[in-house]
Amino acid sequence: MNMDNSIEQKWRDAWKKRNIFEAKVDPSKKKFFVTVPWPYTNGSLHVGHGRTYTLGDIVARYKRMIGYDVLFPMAFHESGTPILAFSERIANKDKDTLKLYRNYLMEYEKAENIDDIIYSFREPKNIAEYFSKVIIKDFTDLGYSIDWSRKFTSADNFYQCVVRWQFNHLKELGLLKKGEYPILYSMNDENAVGEDDIKDGDTDKVSVEEFTGVLFKGKNFDLITASLRPETLFGVTNLWINPDADYVIINYENKDMAISYLGYIKFSLQHENVKFKKRINKEDILNETFKVPFYDRVISVYAADFVDPDNGTGIVYSVPGHSIFDYVYFKKNNLDFNIKKVVETGNDINVENLVKKYNLLNDSEKLKGATQELYKEEFYKGTLINSSKYTGLSVSEGRDMIKNDLLNEDKGIMFYETTRKAETRSGSKVIVAILKDQWFIDYSKVWLKEKAHDLINSMKFYPELYRKLMNDAIDWLRERPCARKRGIGTRLPFDDRWIIESLSDSTIYMITYTNANEMRTIYDRLGDIDDEILDYVYLNKNIDINKYDDKTRKNIIDAREKFNYWYGNDLRITAPPHISNHLAFFIMNHAAIFKGKNLPGSLMLSGIVISNGSKISKSKGNVVSLLEITRRYSADLYRLFIAVGADVSSLLDWNEKDIASVSKRYDYFINILKDYKDSEENEDYIYEWFVSSFYNHLKEYLINMESMKIRDAYISIFYSVLNDFKTLENRGGNINSGLKMIMHDWLIAMSPVIPYSCEEFWHMYINDTFVSMEELDTNVEDKINYGILASEEYLGRVVEDIKEISRIIKNKGETAIITVYGEYQNDFIEMFNRKDIKPEYKIMIGDYIKNRNRILDKQINEYAVLSKNRSYIENATGLKIEILKSKEVKQKNPWPGRPTIKII
Repeated sequence: MNMDNSIEQKWRDAWKKRNIFEAKVDPSKKKFFVTVPWPYTNGSLHVGHGRTYTLGDIVARYKRMIGYDVLFPMAFHESGTPILAFSERIANKDKDTLKLYRNYLMEYEKAENIDDIIYSFREPKNIAEYFSKVIIKDFTDLGYSIDWSRKFTSADNFYQCVVRWQFNHLKELGLLKKGEYPILYSMNDENAVGEDDIKDGDTDKVSVEEFTGVLFKGKNFDLITASLRPETLFGVTNLWINPDADYVIINYENKDMAISYLGYIKFSLQHENVKFKKRINKEDILNETFKVPFYDRVISVYAADFVDPDNGTGIVYSVPGHSIFDYVYFKKNNLDFNIKKVVETGNDINVENLVKKYNLLNDSEKLKGATQELYKEEFYKGTLINSSKYTGLSVSEGRDMIKNDLLNEDKGIMFYETTRKAETRSGSKVIVAILKDQWFIDYSKVWLKEKAHDLINSMKFYPELYRKLMNDAIDWLRERPCARKRGIGTRLPFDDRWIIESLSDSTIYMITYTNANEMRTIYDRLGDIDDEILDYVYLNKNIDINKYDDKTRKNIIDAREKFNYWYGNDLRITAPPHISNHLAFFIMNHAAIFKGKNLPGSLMLSGIVISNGSKISKSKGNVVSLLEITRRYSADLYRLFIAVGADVSSLLDWNEKDIASVSKRYDYFINILKDYKDSEENEDYIYEWFVSSFYNHLKEYLINMESMKIRDAYISIFYSVLNDFKTLENRGGNINSGLKMIMHDWLIAMSPVIPYSCEEFWHMYINDTFVSMEELDTNVEDKINYGILASEEYLGRVVEDIKEISRIIKNKGETAIITVYGEYQNDFIEMFNRKDIKPEYKIMIGDYIKNRNRILDKQINEYAVLSKNRSYIENATGLKIEILKSKEVKQKNPWPGRPTIKII
């Protein structure tokens, strides 16, 4: 019984009408500024995207609830090439792109409108504007308490002034430079690309991998191979080419060499003066012999279909002694070969044994895993043998030395490849290229890394384990290409041929949330915002503010005051895949430009979402859009599932079985509230326990929320409280009476996760105010009777013990005699602690030591508790109950929390 959509719409309209989420400066409160990633506006979002945004809203609502002045804003990212590329493909009537956007629009539009909208998408700005509106609607439907009054886009003129200001400061700090480095490159766009541009680039990383190109000399031409393991060169037995691939002859540095056509395309973008000469028949390669560098062994070339012409140079040298793929191929095809071992590990992990261990001649699925096992073993434990002057070196030492010698002696060439096959979001192939005069941000500076580490170590991390990974990412980070020749975005202020790339213009954009309206007005009045104004606003530098007219001057001063009030970013919520890119740049750029209270305060990393056990993708048919979430389920159910489905950092599986489980408990909550009838409050034992238990759960909730343990928090305040209602009902209590005693605080505490439901019941039973803006009284300690909580826990154990004994004796007997501790047991414990036990009490020692770890330190009046609840125990166990207090010293005794039970 989820909340009706009309009820959700009612509260959306009410929140919007009263503008309750628009952040106002309130110096009487502590401020809290929380941000989540700004969405890219080239399509709609799905259930996986929604997790981070939902967590952000839960935290924002929670902080408001405990009295903070909260800013939770949103803007839109339009920079980069994807929107532009999609627009061009729509203009060119690309079938796949038209199908993609038709599927997007079918969820939101009437069929008769779709063609006109798609036609309008030939203009990139129309794609961005349309999907920004879609995202606003989806986020609003999900109940996000976003301050939309501050929204802007990365294409807005005033924001681009801020980006240019940032890059001018980076240049002044010596962090910008030109150079020639291998970068990820879009073939169609002829542009450098980053993670934001690459399909699945945020979750399935693509990076540049360095290969050693090895030249094998032939009579008429050379062959160039690309290897990650040059240390195995002395074990080469032959070369492989793909019999179905295209190969060409190129000339580089006055050498003719054969390479696959696809390899040539990459090679020509990594090296200058590469000349295409001609295509070559495979037979001309297969009929040639070639010499291995350094020892001139003559080897042949064989055809093998496992060679990928689009990986490296499309030519592979064969080392069956250290390559499982080579060994298996030889065996399966009954080819003659001689293994030459060139790496020794000192154990039995080698090619032959791994092939036998995993039955690789018959089970090719394990080839990759076995190869990784072999490579890892040889790299960390291997020593070179049979390798000329390199014999005796470790594998890592030999690898570097052989690579350097190959390059220095003109027998090798550097070659770069992507770590996996990749394409941009618009479908363009991604390779590695080296561009002339490419602009980079130099993150390798020692002073900057030190500042970044200091910042990281001063921040809070949720969970803590990501602090080390963040520090590691800073250590690893070096030059980062920051501009490209094509795309949407901000032009470099000192070289307008280049456009700042989409991650580099997104590192400190959070500052703009603090004063977006003022900055927009300043731009509109002046036609520009120069660095002097921005230094005044964001760095608190002094300027001649009086040279501006009154209205502009007021806007500039207001912009500065609002920045100083709201910044820094108290909590940034994003996902682990962003650690090595966006978050590393976020940390480094803040450390470079800002200081003190304007630095970030904390990071929360939310885990990845899968759907029905698999990665979310259209090909698997498991994509659930945010629109479908609100239509098919409800906003509150989705939010509750996000909160309790997994710990913040853990993988979350959106699947029908788990949704149904959460929905069942949510329905129980709704029914309790929906069926509520006003009742008298009751002061009986069970109600006193119920109220104390509720506030104990509320205390646990507050502790967990302060540590951002959101799942644990709502397990306490939702599931545990629902369980307490079951206990109350089982004990003969009235649910309405119990609900009346906690409803006010329970609805407030639940409102960050299920705001629509709580708003409805708050207005129904409590007040005409908005529960979303109510503050919770966090002083709960005085409302908790720990004695009665201990009494109920004790009572529950006694009932379970009686039931267990009944099961053991097969339900024989009609009466349970419960004997609780008395004066003699108390006296013994005191004597034992003093190590002065009277002789007549020594008979109790063995029994006490046996039960010592289960004896309560804080004693309760067990006799009174059991006597007061005798009827409940009898109903729960089906036995008559007698309660006695021990009045003697025995070998087996009752102890505090451990009564003796006898059934007769």
